[in-house]
Amino acid sequence: MSKVVLVTGCRSGFGLLTAVELARRGHVVYAGLRDPESAEALVGAAKGLVVRLVPLDVTRGDQREAVVEQILAEQGRIDVLVNNAGVALGGFLEDVDEDEFRQVFDTNVLAPWALTKAVLPTMR
Repeated sequence: MSKVVLVTGCRSGFGLLTAVELARRGHVVYAGLRDPESAEALVGAAKGLVVRLVPLDVTRGDQREAVVEQILAEQGRIDVLVNNAGVALGGFLEDVDEDEFRQVFDTNVLAPWALTKAVLPTMR
C-alpha cells in the first residue's frame, strides 16, 4: 500500500534523493522547498515520476499550516513525515552572530518540532 509522505528540504541532497526514491517506490510524495522555483534538480531527477512540489519554508508557521492542510485536503492523511530541511554554520562559535544562530536553531530544532506537532495528530 502506498503511503502519503511529506519530505522537507528537497532542493538538493538527501531530501531530493529521498523524495525521488519514495516516488519511485510508488508512494505519494509531497516535496517541500523553500523556493519551488529552485526545483530544477528535483524535477530532473524525478523525470517520469509524480512528485508534488509544495512551497515550504519550515521556519514559517503559515507555510507549515498551509502544506499540512493542502495534503489533508488532497489525500485525507499524512502517513510519513521526513524532517530533512536543515542549515549549518561553519567556523568558530564566537564568530557566529545571534541572527545566524537563531536561523540555525529555528530551522533545525523549532521547525521540525512544530511540523511534527502539526502532522502527528493526523497519523493517529
